[in-house]
Amino acid sequence: MESTMTDAAVQSLVGVRQCLYSKLTALRLLDACTTWMTSNTETSDVDLATVVGLLDDEHIRSILTATSETPLSATELGEKCGVSTSSIYRRLDRLTDAGLMSEQTRPRSDGHHDTVYVSRLDRFELTIRNGELDWGITRCSDDVSDQLTRMWGKF
Repeated sequence: MESTMTDAAVQSLVGVRQCLYSKLTALRLLDACTTWMTSNTETSDVDLATVVGLLDDEHIRSILTATSETPLSATELGEKCGVSTSSIYRRLDRLTDAGLMSEQTRPRSDGHHDTVYVSRLDRFELTIRNGELDWGITRCSDDVSDQLTRMWGKF
């Protein structure tokens, strides 16, 4: 009898350990913001002129602002920003190419889904000090559930 209780206790501890490991892994995945600092002296995935050019466009700024609150479709962005859907798509392509926008899938109750967009730009910083110009971008990573959805879609 004592041996059975010990086996049960061991099985219980193994279950607790697996549960804790799963939660720890999930917490690591939920580290939602990844920072990539780039400067004019480093090789970067996007250059300063591209970022400044994007941010100079008032419609791009309104798209980034709107999608920082909640994921929105191109149609919703067009309505919210007062811009045609084709113009929204052109700007979304430019933002996505620069790594400042990501796509997500939003399921609908009718079984279909919408593509929605989320701003990844968290912070843009330009510093001029001691005769040097440095700049950096802080991007928010994709939501974990969207990463899992994309991964599942590859199967």
